[in-house]
Amino acid sequence: MVSVITVLCYGSGAMICAILTWFRTWNHADVMYVADNDILILITLAGSILMFTALLGLTGTLLNSRPILATYTLLLWPALISMLAVGYTSYKRYAFSLDRKLNFSWSQYYTPLGRLMIQSSLRCCGFYDPLHEATMSNRCYTRTPLPGCKAKLFRFERENLSLIWSTTFSIISLHLINIFVALLCSNHVTTVFGKGITPKQYRLSELDLKADAEKIRSQIERIRPTYSRASSSTVFREDREERTSLLRDSSP
Repeated sequence: MVSVITVLCYGSGAMICAILTWFRTWNHADVMYVADNDILILITLAGSILMFTALLGLTGTLLNSRPILATYTLLLWPALISMLAVGYTSYKRYAFSLDRKLNFSWSQYYTPLGRLMIQSSLRCCGFYDPLHEATMSNRCYTRTPLPGCKAKLFRFERENLSLIWSTTFSIISLHLINIFVALLCSNHVTTVFGKGITPKQYRLSELDLKADAEKIRSQIERIRPTYSRASSSTVFREDREERTSLLRDSSP
């Protein structure tokens, strides 16, 4: 149960962070939305898989169902792969020529709207200066005092990517422990569906037993036939004696 709850915790945490970024509710969320959109999609996918897997494992634990727990254990592996994809992508971008990647992305990949979102969030204009591939706005124009976005974007990306890959790889170690625990639990759980406990609404109290006993007793008394005693009238005796004498006379 503790293992499943931990999976649910970091899965729901990933989903909350992804949703807050998609709706751009925190400071500089626009920058991550534009610059790290692929990582954001991977985080959303990993969080969805983790939450679904955790809910399935919680169901299997409560019901003591071996097939459900086996499915839960199987789904932990795709969840691990999705987490590795998040960690690998963020670390590779962080560790290898981040400044060149940002320069290339600003020139080739970012749309004018994406550049405008980064400029508005970081309060800068253009990449090196306002004359270098800037998206003009009421704050970004040729003679604006705002600096270029390269330094601020580079600083934000290093901090953000470092936080993502370090957190992801830390959780992966815990996830491997959860996989090991899930393998043990799925192999040792009984085949009984449920805990063998009668639900509360179906439990019988002492009053229910007495009422059922009275009901059964009344039904038995209503169905049971009454015994009749043999009649002691002399009419039947005389009739029997007459038939006996007739049989004797007719015999040779």
